[in-house]
Amino acid sequence: MMDNVADQASQGKPGLFARLKQGLAKTRRGFSEQVTALFLGAKVIDQTLLDSIETLLITSDFGVSVTKGVIDRLTEQVERKDLSDAMALKNALRAHLLGLLQNTSSELTLDGPGPQVILMVGVNGAGKTTTAGKLAHHFKQQNRSVLLAAGDTFRAAAVEQLKTWGERNDVAVIAQHT
Repeated sequence: MMDNVADQASQGKPGLFARLKQGLAKTRRGFSEQVTALFLGAKVIDQTLLDSIETLLITSDFGVSVTKGVIDRLTEQVERKDLSDAMALKNALRAHLLGLLQNTSSELTLDGPGPQVILMVGVNGAGKTTTAGKLAHHFKQQNRSVLLAAGDTFRAAAVEQLKTWGERNDVAVIAQHT
């Protein structure tokens, strides 16, 4: 793997972290531009503006519960007249979103007897398999019994990628048609 990284660097190809950084910068720019467009020309806070914010958050993959929480807090502030105009609403939205990003590091603990299941769900390329491999390592370090099960069997090389993580961590992998 390290040889592959060195080959990419010598060929002028961006590495994994450079590509990730570029992708996140593009996502941030796109989201920021959409927020700016939403508030462009908006003077008053009305239900249409709140609905547009909700739609933007949902379509930007913030998830239903996060979106509902943000919209509920913004609506409460509007009803209390804490927010007087669209710019105040934009600033409050920014503050709420930044609040979500605060460092909330807490240990992942699995309590109780018997098997514990962690199901990885997300869009393609989000890092589910890599995260599963890292979790396998984490729990293996705690002397837990770990089993990886392949569910993403339609993606090319999905099972092979999971098996690689299993081999790295000395963890069994089960998959259909293997």
